[in-house]
Amino acid sequence: MRCFCLRIPLALLAALLATAAAATDSAQAQLVNFRIANGTSGENPAVLWVGVDQGFYRKHGLNVEVIFMRSGPLAISALASSDVQMVFTSSNNVLNVAAGGLDVGVIGTVIGRPEGDFMARPEIKKPEDLKGKQIAIQSIGGGGWANNMLALDYLGLDPERDNIRFIVLGDQPSRIQALETGRAQASWMGSTFSAPLKKKGYPVLLDLSRAPISYMGASLVVRKSAARQDPKLHEAVLQGTLDAMRFFLKPENKAAVLRSIARVLRLPRLEDAENGYHAMLAVYNPDLRPNPEGVKKIYSILARTNPRLQSFKPESIIEDALIQKINASGY
Repeated sequence: MRCFCLRIPLALLAALLATAAAATDSAQAQLVNFRIANGTSGENPAVLWVGVDQGFYRKHGLNVEVIFMRSGPLAISALASSDVQMVFTSSNNVLNVAAGGLDVGVIGTVIGRPEGDFMARPEIKKPEDLKGKQIAIQSIGGGGWANNMLALDYLGLDPERDNIRFIVLGDQPSRIQALETGRAQASWMGSTFSAPLKKKGYPVLLDLSRAPISYMGASLVVRKSAARQDPKLHEAVLQGTLDAMRFFLKPENKAAVLRSIARVLRLPRLEDAENGYHAMLAVYNPDLRPNPEGVKKIYSILARTNPRLQSFKPESIIEDALIQKINASGY
């Protein structure tokens, strides 16, 4: 039996490959680079990772890069210096810098409720046992700090009155180590990182996701002037994030979501991402609309120690015209 094979001249094959490469380069060149700084070491930004991994931002003409930074205030600094175009951070960070004069605004809220666990060492049996003790945090004024403050406030504790001290230790693995060694007696952390401590018998003083606390959590934050000057660009980011949110929330996409979480958090097994995945399902905000009432609780805590906030209107940080337009269109 004779075999009739298609013989392509090497020169033609090289030309075809070059054309395909050029087309790929051209498609990449048409994408707009967009950098989002993230100041948390937990699973909160998972929807953004899914948006990148599943190509939802590319669908809207964007090459999005999600960049981890050590804290929310550091990420805000990157926005102020124009090193990034957006920050994924909590409303308390936005309030502090807005009161200082930076024209920042929330264009979409990803997390609409408090989340994570306020964990303590085994010898801490009740909230009152934390008086005079140390709490590990990632940074002063960051999202983790806000969650610690919300937990203390809900539990009837006041850091100044009750002589509770904060020690800055950075990311969540460092704070776990502090609890295990006794350097700190309590700390807030996301569900992925609190799970191993629970298995070891460390008590949960408060599951924030179950507490009736009004809150506007991690959000998409930009310079207001930039959002007004280039609304189409920021609308594309919001649409890509909405696409990613819908993908995330569908049970049939669980395996893909777990892969994204495990990849970024460098978890050895997919099942290690389960706790974070379920925690985000409980607190993610499906339509990204900021809730003006949600920012008032953390504002009331911040205003106690920041005089610049006492005459500041907390709802003024919300810049929601684009997300309202997108939702009204039925997108």
